[in-house]
Amino acid sequence: MTEVDELLARLRKLPALPLDGEFKAAVRARARRRVRRPAPAALASLASLALAVTAVLYLGWALQFTSALYR
Repeated sequence: MTEVDELLARLRKLPALPLDGEFKAAVRARARRRVRRPAPAALASLASLALAVTAVLYLGWALQFTSALYR
């Protein structure tokens, strides 16, 4: 067994502590806010553009590489 496995086994043996209602509600509210928050439009468009440019560059390189095989 590795150290990580032993640590996980010891952690599993610990008794579960119940969370108080306030903490649980705060965590759920924060998670909902993060999920419902829309992504910034500028960031999403830049990511899409970067992905498209990467795909075009890769396909161009693949075409060039393939054509070099048949020369």
